[in-house]
Amino acid sequence: MKRLVALYPRWWRRRYGDEMRALLELAPRGPGDRVDLLRGALDAWLHPPRPSHVPAVAALLGGGLWTIVAAGVVAQPVPPDWPGYLVDVIPLALVSVVCLFVSVVGIGLRAADAAGRSMGLAIGLAGIGYLGWAVALGGTAGAAFDGAALAAAQAAAMVATAAIGAIVLRNGDDLVGLLVLGAAVSMLIPWAAMWLLFGAIWTAIGIVLGAERGRSAGARRGIA
Repeated sequence: MKRLVALYPRWWRRRYGDEMRALLELAPRGPGDRVDLLRGALDAWLHPPRPSHVPAVAALLGGGLWTIVAAGVVAQPVPPDWPGYLVDVIPLALVSVVCLFVSVVGIGLRAADAAGRSMGLAIGLAGIGYLGWAVALGGTAGAAFDGAALAAAQAAAMVATAAIGAIVLRNGDDLVGLLVLGAAVSMLIPWAAMWLLFGAIWTAIGIVLGAERGRSAGARRGIA
């Protein structure tokens, strides 16, 4: 049972670890307590005491990489067939998709407590959509998938992203919600120039998330 405490994040172990280990020594525990410990560890990871920098960094990196991808596509004298990928930019696109998924999940968790099951469902669908998008990108590079399969996977990821943006917006996070929703909608438009907008919006999301975290850190220092 004590080994399960190691699953909790470092900040939680520093604050509550000794107390939890002492409590576990007082009486034998059953399988239900193990489940409670695992659930608590997941909750601690999802709800840190201060906003995580990961979604902001992931959005900046994903948006920047996608802008490079988009610039390479748009600069072609003859635009490629939809969904518009060139073989030489697929590795960058794949890294960008992974980063954007990390940011999408982080943004979704901002409203997870208030939104309940609807956000959990949207995040689950995003996981399926982004995984399908990444697999289709890799398969396209290896000629295992065609453009239609890639476009379908990409659209599924964007629909789930739009759902997360709409839920975040509905729960009062207006700016981030609008930006996420706008990014998803732009990528659903079959026009290569929209890829530039998609990358720019995600870069803006990263800046907004980073600024929010900076203000939160400044407020804590002011209180201290």
